[in-house]
Amino acid sequence: MIAAVLLVTGLLVAGAAWHASNRTIPTYEPPVRAGAPPSTTTPTTTPTTTPTTTPTTQPPVDRAPVLAVYGDWYVSGTDEGGSGAAGWPAIVSQRLGAAGPSVHAVPDAGYVTASAVTGDTIVSLVEDAPEPAADVTIVFGGRNDYAAAPAEIAAAATRTFAAIRAAAPQTRLLVIGPVWPEEVVPPELPPVRDVIRQAAAASGAAFVDPLAERWLVDSPGAISTDDISPTDEGHLRLTDRIEPLVRRLLADRAPR
Repeated sequence: MIAAVLLVTGLLVAGAAWHASNRTIPTYEPPVRAGAPPSTTTPTTTPTTTPTTTPTTQPPVDRAPVLAVYGDWYVSGTDEGGSGAAGWPAIVSQRLGAAGPSVHAVPDAGYVTASAVTGDTIVSLVEDAPEPAADVTIVFGGRNDYAAAPAEIAAAATRTFAAIRAAAPQTRLLVIGPVWPEEVVPPELPPVRDVIRQAAAASGAAFVDPLAERWLVDSPGAISTDDISPTDEGHLRLTDRIEPLVRRLLADRAPR
């Protein structure tokens, strides 16, 4: 009896083992919702992103501004002071990081009056030595035209400014009138100043009036013992007057 039971049990265990090793394991398919696309079995992986760095570019370095200056000994300097690196054109350029400057000036020159040294006038200096690349062009003078007729001065100044505009249409033009470093201004100079100012306005130039602003008045050491020529100290004082004017004009220049 016991042997029979053991035999039957062994057969059942053996059959269960054979069935387990040969059955197909059922798979589970989740129910599909109405309107949903059929599922896929393609495994998905989280994409690996490589951080990117937005390239940074430095703003373009602006080129050095170009200055051109025309005038008399208040520009050129003399043996009394203001020659070369001691002159206000050089010092203004250094303060502004400008190229140059290109200086065209001789003693005694006026718009009408020719220099006793070279025979040049401010008109001839401009016409003979144009500066087409100048960002700012400065014309400083008029004191030597005290004996010229206002109509002559007006015509010569107009011709000067027109020549500058023709050579350098993009330039900012700064016109500086005559200087008198004493309290009492000779009566001949205000009419010169007035016609130069009118010609400058007609050409669209900026005009500065040293007579009204009392340039170098009450400035000990600014004028040499010849009572005419600015010293090195005088050129420093001129620099302090002129540099802010040029800086403002450069701020308005168009990039090139």
